[in-house]
Amino acid sequence: MIKSNTIFYIGVIVLIIYLLTKVFVKQLEEIKIKRQINKKPVYQKAIPEEQVVQSEELERLISEERNSYYDKLFAGKDFINKDTTSLDQFIINAEMNHNDLYKLAQLNGIKVEMNKGWNNLALKLIVELDDKGWNRKVSSIKEKFGELRFYAETDHEDILNKYTEESKTICEICGRSGEFFTINTWDFTRCDEHRNS
Repeated sequence: MIKSNTIFYIGVIVLIIYLLTKVFVKQLEEIKIKRQINKKPVYQKAIPEEQVVQSEELERLISEERNSYYDKLFAGKDFINKDTTSLDQFIINAEMNHNDLYKLAQLNGIKVEMNKGWNNLALKLIVELDDKGWNRKVSSIKEKFGELRFYAETDHEDILNKYTEESKTICEICGRSGEFFTINTWDFTRCDEHRNS
């Protein structure tokens, strides 16, 4: 004869299996629904010629936008390289100012992505690279992890590293003496006045 406790435990086990099966089936249905929702639409592939035309049009629009940005930036300002149209004509000397830095960026098809506090540091870096025969090609001038990053085509990584390290002692906002610090995983180099800005 089967004891009542055994029947109870068998009933509990059957109930648990039933509930687990029900939950499992519900989860499978939800996964199927999510897959239907997240299905990528099927697009007709563009003909390669159309892709080329679209790509060229996009590049033209980006170039126009960038040049419009720089036209506004340079309006009414006088600087050594204002009328320079190519990298081989770009003049590098001690008389350059921040507008020349932005002109170099324009000629390389990029934007300067840092605050003005490091402009003079970047100009010194450019002069030093030029003394070593640099081709004036640069892919990025920016702040990253609280440091100046100047990505250039050069064999003189030591110069780039030297100025990256020096940037950690100069306020990225105003150019005065600063200190490198981290707040909530964000890195900064700032003077006391701009530490909280």
